[in-house]
Amino acid sequence: MILSKVKDIKHRKQFFKAELLKRKIKFLFINLLNKNTNSQQKAKQLYFFFNLKQKYSKTKIVRRCIINNRSRGSLRFLGISRIYLRELLQFGIIPGYKKAVW
Repeated sequence: MILSKVKDIKHRKQFFKAELLKRKIKFLFINLLNKNTNSQQKAKQLYFFFNLKQKYSKTKIVRRCIINNRSRGSLRFLGISRIYLRELLQFGIIPGYKKAVW
């Protein structure tokens, strides 16, 4: 379980680096298009930008519970798993909720 957390952290760091590089390239690309240069030089620079490919995707990042590192059933808005959420609600740690009785 710890190995999966370490792997997830590694994937997140790699994605962050790739995303930062992608934003830098996009900034340079837009500035290059707005710049007044001759067409031959611009064509060489555009060819360079189109050959750069994104090396990392967001699909490898797994959403996990921040408390017990569970990968399944984690809720986005709290960042914890549904099982741990139930325990926190049962002991009154998260206020405003109460168990429904029919």
